[in-house]
Amino acid sequence: MSEAANLDDETLVAAYRSGDDTALTALVERHQPPVYRLALGVLASPQEAEDAAQEAMIAMFSSLPRFRGESAFSTWLYRLALNTCLKRRRSPSRRREAPLPDDAPLPAADPSLPDAQAGRAWLRDRVAAFLAALPDAYRVPVVLSDALNLGAREIADMLDLSLPAAKARILRGRRHLRDEVERYCQSAGLSGWRELL
Repeated sequence: MSEAANLDDETLVAAYRSGDDTALTALVERHQPPVYRLALGVLASPQEAEDAAQEAMIAMFSSLPRFRGESAFSTWLYRLALNTCLKRRRSPSRRREAPLPDDAPLPAADPSLPDAQAGRAWLRDRVAAFLAALPDAYRVPVVLSDALNLGAREIADMLDLSLPAAKARILRGRRHLRDEVERYCQSAGLSGWRELL
């Protein structure tokens, strides 16, 4: 692990501006995974999420000289990534992956995977489909909160919302998601979502 990896974002930004390219590498290595998780939550396609995350990191590189430090670097970067994802979602040429149908069967046992691992993968795909069906107004705050562990204040700032509005959208998004999971469980003859685990 390089020494740069132990520095905070603001120090790394300053070091990069002073000509230290290892600082940029440390920023990319630190923030690539959460940017990908954000993109996957918004776009619901692993391939599109990879493309969007890469596009966001390139945009970060070209925009870094204009970063003024008025917010945390991570907030600025996640906002840049979010804008990249939302622009992709609005694109008429966007390649869409079909979500799993509501009556998708549980995966067949794969001899190379333990049953629990296959079941988790299937459940992750189902939840991703439910999340993808949420309107952006709810999906984005839930992804920012639950996939990136951002606080309501940071989400409010990022989305230009009041703090109560951000909290309400997170709560409503989670409620919509829970309702979809429960509706699916009922249609599948399960007593509740815990039977999916």
